[in-house]
Amino acid sequence: MSQIGFVESVGNALRGYAKFKGTSTRSEYWWFVLFLLLASLTTGLLDSLLYPTGNVNFDTVLRGQQALPVAPFTLVSLLIFALPTLALTARRFHDAGHSAKWLYLLLIPGGYAVLAITGTALIIFTYGTVGLELLLPIYFLIFPVAVSSFGLGIVYLVLLTKPTRTFFEGNLFAEPNIPDWPYGLEGSTS
Repeated sequence: MSQIGFVESVGNALRGYAKFKGTSTRSEYWWFVLFLLLASLTTGLLDSLLYPTGNVNFDTVLRGQQALPVAPFTLVSLLIFALPTLALTARRFHDAGHSAKWLYLLLIPGGYAVLAITGTALIIFTYGTVGLELLLPIYFLIFPVAVSSFGLGIVYLVLLTKPTRTFFEGNLFAEPNIPDWPYGLEGSTS
């Protein structure tokens, strides 16, 4: 199988934005990751230039005197690229011979992140300002999210960097690539 380029990889990933079946090559996956990195840098730069934010004092936020920091370009790009990224990752797992059910592990740090954000917001809004005595509870809310995300990232990195496995090598997720007779066969038995 031949390697595909940057533009073709991004196009394939965006065209198959909800296609969780099938396979995607390593080069297609990593070119799309490069595209996501470039898009993230661009949207972050746009957000920082157009919506500069500083430290937010939560006392004034509670009184409605100051708006929370916004990052609309980053948020929109996250929403646009979330489904294509999940679909491409599922196809890459299939290409390496693994089930896309590995994506369900994302629920562990994601679910705990929701709990940590809720707990941290409750602490901050209850006490107004965060002093040294409140940093330890906030740390214990956020630390497991970081550890589980890091561990899951290592597992995914190992699975995503594995080489392609064909149907004939035992990959149940790949389509059998059987040549058409008589053009794909070499020689004849008769």
